[in-house]
Amino acid sequence: MSQDTRAGGRLGDSSLLRRLNLSAALSAFVNAPSLTLRELRVVVGVSRPTAEDLLAELLTEGRVEETAPPRTATGRSAGRPARHFRFRAESGYVSGIDIGAHKAMAVVTDLRGNTLASRRVELDPNLPATERLQAAIDTTKACWADAELEPTAITGIGCGITGTLRAAEGVSDVRVGPVGSGLAPYSLPGFTEVDVAKALSDGLGKPVAVANDVKLAALAEHWKGAAQEHRDIVYMFAGHRAGAGVLIDGQVHQGRHGAAGEIGALPMLGWEAAVDRLHARGAALAAEAGASAGREGEFVIASAALQDPESLAVLIEFAEVLARGAAVLALAVDPEVVVLGGGMSRGGAIIAEPFRRELAKLTLVPLEVVTSTMGADSVALGAARMALDSVFTDLLTVPGS
Repeated sequence: MSQDTRAGGRLGDSSLLRRLNLSAALSAFVNAPSLTLRELRVVVGVSRPTAEDLLAELLTEGRVEETAPPRTATGRSAGRPARHFRFRAESGYVSGIDIGAHKAMAVVTDLRGNTLASRRVELDPNLPATERLQAAIDTTKACWADAELEPTAITGIGCGITGTLRAAEGVSDVRVGPVGSGLAPYSLPGFTEVDVAKALSDGLGKPVAVANDVKLAALAEHWKGAAQEHRDIVYMFAGHRAGAGVLIDGQVHQGRHGAAGEIGALPMLGWEAAVDRLHARGAALAAEAGASAGREGEFVIASAALQDPESLAVLIEFAEVLARGAAVLALAVDPEVVVLGGGMSRGGAIIAEPFRRELAKLTLVPLEVVTSTMGADSVALGAARMALDSVFTDLLTVPGS
């Protein structure tokens, strides 16, 4: 039974039926490198005339275009090849933004997720909220210019930001975690007083969706990183602070109040003390080297690699404390994999091995632990992925269906 017949019998609305078929056709092109008219008919389940009409409309809208047919194994098509059509990834663009303590970063991708440009600016950790947000806005606009895109070409924007997000009455802002949670010292200064989404939207002239940076880093890892083959993921962030995110069936699990994964709020885990000791050791090493603040973790890793006992002890403690948090989440959601990400994950086995050992002691089943492959772009790319998901939801959702 074709989709025409099924939907028509159920809805009795030819206009709605056409919109449903058009959405199904666009979805088919999005999910395939290219399609012929015959393949489109099979996927959508419509007659040839209907498929021709749907294809014509998508061509007119600029969502689809004709493309070269794929080559056969011998390098030549047998007989006259059918016409092939593809989704136009350049029919829209999305931008991802990362606002952290030490940087603002932006990326822009097409609708296939291909990165066209990225730009980063270093920031003072004590920069006031207004100036930090303006730096993010300026960096994002410069990134669009790098990609040679006008603002009108941007169809979706996402932003990842440090802190626990609160959404109430249309407001999304960052609030400091409770005292002793391990969150307060690493929240951005002044962000409890500003509506982040509104400030960014006003500055960029477009709606901006805001989410926790660690959760978006987890999403990026599933999209393009070490967890591409997995759907249920616990992601542990080890950087200037410690954090965690959970993906269930490939989707970020936010929880009722957006606080899912915020296990740093449990004082008994000792995250805050371990992070403080890591920073203190790194600051001492940086001072000895005459370096500026912001690279404490790198100094500790380098020192531990030279077998400095104090640095090794600090890193092992940090890794074990992080593993205890991972165990709490793993026992709750039973993931396929645990991803170790953030800047400290670049410490390799010095961090990963004590993390694995401690995690194995505390969980009921063996868990695969992988190290992030995303690097510093993870949050911005995760924000772009969130924006892409929103764009496709808008494109493919049929009102009234």
